[in-house]
Amino acid sequence: MDAVMKRLKEMNAKDNFGSDKYREELHNLFLKQLLLLERLYKYQFEKLGQMDDTRLGSLYLLLFSMTYTGSAISILAERMQAEECLINECYMLARSLLERIINYLYLLYCDGKEYERFLQYTKQKGFRVLDRSFTVGELEVALRLSEPVNLENHSEMGEAVKLFTSKKGKPITRWTKSSISQMLETIKSNSDIDIRYLMFAVLGIYDDASEALHGTIYGTTFHIGHYFSKVPKSKNELKENINGQFSTLFLMLGTCIHTLILGFNKNANIEEILKESKQNIENIKNP
Repeated sequence: MDAVMKRLKEMNAKDNFGSDKYREELHNLFLKQLLLLERLYKYQFEKLGQMDDTRLGSLYLLLFSMTYTGSAISILAERMQAEECLINECYMLARSLLERIINYLYLLYCDGKEYERFLQYTKQKGFRVLDRSFTVGELEVALRLSEPVNLENHSEMGEAVKLFTSKKGKPITRWTKSSISQMLETIKSNSDIDIRYLMFAVLGIYDDASEALHGTIYGTTFHIGHYFSKVPKSKNELKENINGQFSTLFLMLGTCIHTLILGFNKNANIEEILKESKQNIENIKNP
């Protein structure tokens, strides 16, 4: 981690971090890490079994989904070549990818009760989506996809629904009561994984992406650079600013994937994949 940060400072000192060269270099890092992620879930499917009663097995679909989110980010980033900037949209997807990585690692190392809550949440959500309604004052709209399900005939589903229903009878919409910092602390406490890459990504992605998702003025314009100390005064300066943001985004996501690979390796031997991931990170330090 320290060596990577030193390398970033060197880039910034040379005023090259906003160049096409470094954006492409770090985009390439991200793409290489995505390929390793794809190899990871294929390894699990072929060697460990797609679904089984282990945590790795149960979390397979979460791992599988990360590659698609990462691919979507990469595709949107390529639109820079057409003089279009979709970095704001990339940030929103980056938050999703980051949360999936953190969830995945947390679920590998949390206690059994918390892990069971994650599985139970999906069960009750599958029930609730069959009959949904939304009320504003005297108005109500409803979406019913099926005949009502009698929970008395489905005890496991009933228990899951009860677990995620508040005392006021309303659905509980988060599967865990832990904050992101508490989840990271659990990962840190129950393994020897360095969580600083994840912390760096939370700091650099989460808040800005949240603003973008919530539709605030800051959230729709932060990527232009108006809120930073140096406001772009030309198209070239704007491009350099966006290149720098893309470079940082790719670095954060690439190193977070490395952290996930570390966590996976502690549960199943994937030394060859881990070795390649380490080399990808080393290449940042030694261009």
